[in-house]
Amino acid sequence: MRSDCIFFCPIRVRYNEVDQQGIVYNGHYVIYIDIAFEEFFRSKGYPYKTLVEEHDSEVCHKKSTYEFFASAYEGDLIEVGMRVLKIGNRSMTIGFEIYREGEDDVIVTCETVYVGYDTKNRASKPISDLMRQLLGA
Repeated sequence: MRSDCIFFCPIRVRYNEVDQQGIVYNGHYVIYIDIAFEEFFRSKGYPYKTLVEEHDSEVCHKKSTYEFFASAYEGDLIEVGMRVLKIGNRSMTIGFEIYREGEDDVIVTCETVYVGYDTKNRASKPISDLMRQLLGA
């Protein structure tokens, strides 16, 4: 539900993201959600690359589950909402909701599990305190 979201990222659906009927290909929703995740941190003053390179605060995807309710179409301005569902020690679950601008009917929902990631050792590690702080935990 829109009111549960802590952030919204507007995205315009482009021609190359749709099929011949003008409907967004399912795989593009993955990209839209990734963009919203990155833009959330940018809006807090920490572009994701800065989090990784300067604050050792990397996460990687473990699992995403999508549920489709309607379609987005070429030219639509969609809003990808983001909310924190759970933050554990080494993982966190973020909920995403996609709406058409100005509408309350959800198009797609997604739950994504991210795991703290040690880039040098290629292993899981705890979610950083900075990332917890930025997410409001």
